[in-house]
Amino acid sequence: MSFLTQLLVSVLASGTLFIQAACLVLLILLIAGLIKPKNKTIKKLKGAISDNYIVIILVITSLATAGSLALSEIVNFAPCKLCWYQRAVMYPQAVIAFIALMTNDIKIKKYILPLSIIGLVIATYHILLQMFPSAFQCSDELAKCSAVQFAQFGFITIPVMAFSAFLLIILVSLTGEFKDVK
Repeated sequence: MSFLTQLLVSVLASGTLFIQAACLVLLILLIAGLIKPKNKTIKKLKGAISDNYIVIILVITSLATAGSLALSEIVNFAPCKLCWYQRAVMYPQAVIAFIALMTNDIKIKKYILPLSIIGLVIATYHILLQMFPSAFQCSDELAKCSAVQFAQFGFITIPVMAFSAFLLIILVSLTGEFKDVK
């Protein structure tokens, strides 16, 4: 790998670790929300996420879009069919979030959640395909879906990055649910 490739992969993998930590925090917040916590810090954090969830989703989707484009256009990793499917559900979310932010539309969950769930399922399948290449078949001749271009920190691959981003979008959307439900 060239220096640029190593640098980009390291930055994206480190960002994925941050996303995974954020997912853990949001899961705790969502579970704590079910039992109505009296902790002011938890309430403030949930309120901050709820007040800004469209911006957060816009940042996540924009970074995921830029990261996937950088991997294919700068580093020249050829995207496989499953990568294209994941892109097909990630890229529109950046546009949806941007439009929602500009129009102050807080009802974007009905568009974002289904797209993210579809993307999460595809990413999960893609991870399984990489882990068990003989159990699942990939007919793509240009870029094998089971190919692992890198495994940063021993486990972060391109599908793990996508999975993490989709999961965070889902959790942010669900956390944003608390504020705007009437």
